[in-house]
Amino acid sequence: KNLQRKKENTSTENTRMILVSSRLVQKLPLRSRFTSIPTNNTMKLHSLALAGAVVQASAWMPSTPRQNTPLSSSIRLESSSIQKVHKSVLLHSTLTPEDIELPTPLVPAGNTIAEGTLVSVFRGGLAAIRIEDEIEEANDTPQVVDLTNSLPKKITNTNSLGGDLMGHQVVFQNGQAGVVVSHRPPVVFVYTGEDEIQTTGGSASVLDSLAKVSVPDNIKNVNCFGRSLGEESSVKAPDADVKQRAIFSAIPQVKDIKLINSPLITGVTMFDALAPIGKGQNMLLIGNDLEDMRGYVCDFLSIQSKKTRCVYASTQDNDKVSEMLREAGVQDDVITVSHTSGPDADKVSKAAEATMVAATACSIAESFALEDGEDTLVIIDNIDQHKKLWDATTRVLVDVFGVEAVVKSDRDGGASSEMRAFFSSLVQRSAQFKANRGGGSVTLLLMTTIPSISGDDGNREFTADDFKDSPDKIKDRLKLLTQRNVPLTTENLRKIQIPIPSQSEGLRRLSLQHVDDLISMSDGQIWLDEELKESGRLPSMDFQRSVTRIGIGADTESRADAAAIRRVVEGLRLDLSQAEYMDGADVEAKASVKQIQNAQSWLLAMHQPPNSNSRTLSESCAILLAASKGYLGDYIDKGYGAGTKEGEDLVANLISHVKANAASAMAEVDSTQDLTPESTEEIENAIKDFLSSL
Repeated sequence: KNLQRKKENTSTENTRMILVSSRLVQKLPLRSRFTSIPTNNTMKLHSLALAGAVVQASAWMPSTPRQNTPLSSSIRLESSSIQKVHKSVLLHSTLTPEDIELPTPLVPAGNTIAEGTLVSVFRGGLAAIRIEDEIEEANDTPQVVDLTNSLPKKITNTNSLGGDLMGHQVVFQNGQAGVVVSHRPPVVFVYTGEDEIQTTGGSASVLDSLAKVSVPDNIKNVNCFGRSLGEESSVKAPDADVKQRAIFSAIPQVKDIKLINSPLITGVTMFDALAPIGKGQNMLLIGNDLEDMRGYVCDFLSIQSKKTRCVYASTQDNDKVSEMLREAGVQDDVITVSHTSGPDADKVSKAAEATMVAATACSIAESFALEDGEDTLVIIDNIDQHKKLWDATTRVLVDVFGVEAVVKSDRDGGASSEMRAFFSSLVQRSAQFKANRGGGSVTLLLMTTIPSISGDDGNREFTADDFKDSPDKIKDRLKLLTQRNVPLTTENLRKIQIPIPSQSEGLRRLSLQHVDDLISMSDGQIWLDEELKESGRLPSMDFQRSVTRIGIGADTESRADAAAIRRVVEGLRLDLSQAEYMDGADVEAKASVKQIQNAQSWLLAMHQPPNSNSRTLSESCAILLAASKGYLGDYIDKGYGAGTKEGEDLVANLISHVKANAASAMAEVDSTQDLTPESTEEIENAIKDFLSSL
């Protein structure tokens, strides 16, 4: 009505503008949220959920309000400069760059492609929306002065949506906006970041536009929407050079990527030798001790050169993560994407935010890889929240539609094809891009935790009645134990891998089942074992469970390891495997003693506690060369084992001596990532010289 009343008085000399801002007018009906603002007003756009979209008042023709009208009819941008947040928004106004703060807000522009009704709301910003089967196309689309940035009309029924609305922008009836973090037809789950959302029964519109994050070169610390959490990375318009990327971008296509052939050195010798990570690879880091895992991640980050752009996705424990990065001396070199939900937020909303945190971190890395050709590393700490979100969406479907609405594998906590697609949308975002796509790389390290094996069971003794629901094969094995008077204690059952009939063990087995599902989607995994840590091995890496699948097969040219490492670790995994199965062997036999000595030498060379000094490639090669040539065997016999102070001092002093006396060879290894015969000879002579002086 305001526009109609003033339309006759509007002239070309006195252009009036419309500021659409849900926070300012969220109580008004959707089609009434427009305020006429004279051009000589100076405005400042603050860090709101929605920034203003400015259009000419003359672009709008009066029409009857209609629920099915495309949202683009209400939020149509005048030119492409508005869509790119970092560009000027000085459309016939007196705004100056100093008047504008652009913290990468959501700009809900686009056509409505789906509409629905809220069926569930979670405190902290998550809503479940049931999508209607069909959308009636509106016939009263308003006129637009400049269609440069308008999107093509795309009003269809939901069956033509391709089954995935993940990442699309959503606008609620009260003006709030959010992003689809999961789509399980016919329900979409939308995260807004708001403490409160409109009550159930309200309507919402899904747009054909994807939520994007703006990535300035000085980006530092942002939230899941890409909004700056610190002054040092604020985006100023229009001068800042800002890239944009959809938060939930599609996984790279085969035509855009090439084989992985360059290693990303971790600084942890055992990782680089037994489960190397290549540039463009994804790798799981699995364990029960999150602090140890973070410690090794800090070692990983500290060894990266300035040429590798590092992004850390913190889905929980922001303060701990910040302190950890600061103590490691890498805080200024790492971009952090942090969660910001308060303590009162529902755990499901926190899980939804964590999903966006991980996706935003990947988008930031992809921007630098695709547009600047940079090698990037993304740390996801951690992806446990993704499973919590998935389980919550399953419960909502069951509550709304009944238990038959989900497949059996989802009901039982397993992995359906739909769940695999949900996780793959994150796990498969790693890539080594071709030159025509920037030539950069995105490497993913995804942390996931498993419950401790100790639980609340202690060394409890069970009876046969506790296993009445177990399979017949388990019952037969238990019967043999009982006949031989072997007590059915927790310790004995675990030794022979019989599942413990307790709640804590049941939860642990479900977690292990989920980890197996993740492993099947990944390029490799590093498994840190609780029992190995208790035995003193650091890293507590289970080399039988840890592997990289890049380069497996004789017919592939792809490699994740450095050529220098490859030349000195031949026989490493075999030596460790033989020593692992020495139970019952004649340990006094000369061959057995040699096998054990070889394995202990390798473990001494690879011993590194978390948060210790990370090693360069040349340092790892030097100490592994000493182990492979048998130079450490005599010291193993003298008690210089892995984890002992004598052993740690021996390794540290040996590396220091080689660096000082074979400096040219060590520098060549680091620069070429290869080990030539000449460099090998120079390093080996330095090793001999050091050991002869002891």
